Amino acid sequence: MFDLSYWPFFAIAIVGAIVANSTGAGGGIVFVPAFNMLGIDSDAIIATSFAIQCFGMTAGTIAWHQNARANLIASGSDPLRTKTYSRYWIIIAVCSIPAAGGVLLGQYVFSLDSADQIKGVFKSFSFLFGISILLTTAYLLRSSNAKTGVIAIDGRVTRVLLIVIGLIGGLITAWLSVGVGELIAVALILLRYPVRFAIGVAVSVSAFSVWAGIHYHVFVEPMIHYGILAFAAPAAAIGGTVAKYLVAHFSPVQVKVFIAIWILLSAVVM
Repeated sequence: MFDLSYWPFFAIAIVGAIVANSTGAGGGIVFVPAFNMLGIDSDAIIATSFAIQCFGMTAGTIAWHQNARANLIASGSDPLRTKTYSRYWIIIAVCSIPAAGGVLLGQYVFSLDSADQIKGVFKSFSFLFGISILLTTAYLLRSSNAKTGVIAIDGRVTRVLLIVIGLIGGLITAWLSVGVGELIAVALILLRYPVRFAIGVAVSVSAFSVWAGIHYHVFVEPMIHYGILAFAAPAAAIGGTVAKYLVAHFSPVQVKVFIAIWILLSAVVM
């Protein structure tokens, strides 16, 4: 039966999806601390967060794909911009395949067994990651290299780096329903890709990751809270669709600082 008492999760999911799809961070950066504060079981938190993100991050993937396509069409005589956006789905593929593998490893081989482990890993990851974003933002502001163009994805070292980051991020995502998007976004920013390009790729890789792992939460350990999902799923789809329009109103530095502050706050309240 449709339980209307879960209607507040509509608002939580919209906020979560907007944050996730406007920063590249997975929705777990909102859902995990929010659901934890509401007293939901830790296993149900991760499972339900995965399910919600299947809607929100997929909507975001579609929206950011349209943004990348528009940038490619509008690149005109700008060879650097054309070269950058022609790599969009190549980079997503390079990162998504190992990320999906990392999720499966985290679910079936290196799983966390207790709520305390999940909370501890979440707090540690969020704190370290938030600080790293602030440091990399400061570095890019001071570095003249920040304006010299991107590092070629064709380079073997770059490709291996993104594969390793995808694998590690997928493993963390299996535990926390957040991780791979943040790591990919920061890596691409450090490789001098445009911030919005990095966010679009991160959102897409996150979407592939949660779809790779959702079967575990449906068939192996069925802990999804469907009462919450009934309200959160459509809200996440809405939030994922509108997020890119909100990002357009802020500078790249403002977006990165917002990501860092939100992640640090998540670590504090968890």
